[in-house]
Amino acid sequence: MPHVIIADDNKEFRALLATFCLRAGWTVEICGNGAELMDVVMSGTEPGLLLIDIMMPVLDGIEAIERICAQDRPLRVRFMSGGDSGPLMAAKLIASARDMSVGRNIFKPVTRAEILCILEQEAEHLSRLAPCAGKRP
Repeated sequence: MPHVIIADDNKEFRALLATFCLRAGWTVEICGNGAELMDVVMSGTEPGLLLIDIMMPVLDGIEAIERICAQDRPLRVRFMSGGDSGPLMAAKLIASARDMSVGRNIFKPVTRAEILCILEQEAEHLSRLAPCAGKRP
C-alpha cells in the first residue's frame, strides 16, 4: 500500500485529503504543523509521499523541507497552497536543489478528481523508490 503524509494546519482540508487517500487505498498520517511533520518523517523508513502546505504554524513548509532534506528516507514531495505561488516555487526549488524528488505543486481548492489523479501519478513514483535508495527515483 502506498503511504502519504499530509501536513496542513487546516483541520477540515487535512481530513478531506485523508479521506480521499484512504478511499484510494493509501495509508495516511496527518500533521497539523511542520514540527509534527518532522516527527512523523523521522519516525518512519518506508517510501512516502509528502503533501505539505507551505503556510503552517511552528515550522512552515519551507522550514520543514530544509530539515527533511537531511533525512535518509525515500520521499516524494508535493507542496500545497491556497495563496501566492511565490512561496510554492521557492519550496520546490529548495527541495529540488537538495536532491529531493518533487512533483507539481497543488493549488487549493482541489477537487476529489484532481487528488485521485495526483495519487495515481505518485503511486507510480513511489513504486520506484526502494527503501534504501535515497531521495531521488
